[in-house]
Amino acid sequence: MIPSDPHREVIDPRRLVRDHGREALAELVASESGYIFQLRPLKDLCQSLKSGMPLLAEGERGGGKTEMVDALAHSCNRPCFELQGMDDLTLKDILFEWDGQGQNNFVVQAVTAQELTLRDARQQQWRREFLNLGEILKAYDYLAATGIVPIVKLDEFEKLPQVCQAFFYQLFTDGHASVPRLTENNGHIGVGKSDEKPIVILTSNNQHIVHAPLRSRCIYTKVRLPTDHEEARILHSRVPLAAPGLLTQIVKVVRYIRVMMPTVRDKPGLRESIALLKAFLGDGIDLLTAEVIDDHLGFIARGPDDLANLELGLARLERAAQTPDAIIEQMVEQVFSEKVIRLREAA
Repeated sequence: MIPSDPHREVIDPRRLVRDHGREALAELVASESGYIFQLRPLKDLCQSLKSGMPLLAEGERGGGKTEMVDALAHSCNRPCFELQGMDDLTLKDILFEWDGQGQNNFVVQAVTAQELTLRDARQQQWRREFLNLGEILKAYDYLAATGIVPIVKLDEFEKLPQVCQAFFYQLFTDGHASVPRLTENNGHIGVGKSDEKPIVILTSNNQHIVHAPLRSRCIYTKVRLPTDHEEARILHSRVPLAAPGLLTQIVKVVRYIRVMMPTVRDKPGLRESIALLKAFLGDGIDLLTAEVIDDHLGFIARGPDDLANLELGLARLERAAQTPDAIIEQMVEQVFSEKVIRLREAA
């Protein structure tokens, strides 16, 4: 769990949306983290917050799905439980696992000391103290114990083994997990059918992997890749000290790679654009030449083949950066002149 910052105000995003609307949430997140919502995901996130249902956010890599969750947790200063999708996750990582060694030690010690009969000791070994909770069930138990609503981030959910998706059905529907043999609370851990549940957001890059029974338990949203204008606004929001000229060159270069370099398979997303702009700013760069871009290719390339193809295209990237483009230049000028952060318009 990533705890709240004790020196910052804790904000309830559900109450904020109910009392002041989705624009208030968008403005809070933009001002605190620099993240700018697309309108469609903002609408769906707010419905998820109000209903208590998880949000399933799908879209291509680089659209800002993971950053949306991180920005929400940071801006509202909420504790965050995280689970990264991986092929080898099991029940113990998500829900629970009995501490077999601890149970055996308890039985042996209790019987040896003649404190309990063997039968009673075996019954008591299924108490809560011998149960180790997985990261997701911990979030529900944390809320039940403290009354503090945490955020749960299930990142790259499509990478979880298919059998693991069923582990979430009861949690998302009933607000608790049933633990066989657990003696306390009717074998349930969680908040039950309470109006207050953890704020759960699942992200996925592949819409064909998340199964229908899980989808039916979620609010769905699509996070698309940003337009040039949107990307410029995001870059300015995240790296406000970068000059218009440098930001303009970044937008040109990234767009050129995405559109005009088909041999680069793993296209740079928002994360790469932001990291690249921060690096240029930190190095005092104001003009993107082939040599400068070459020095920073590690921020863009995500594999040996892409790196080789980018190296072959350095001269073209320099031309893309330095060739005048009235549309992009006017767009960046507009971004820098904006006084109020607005939502990204839906396509």
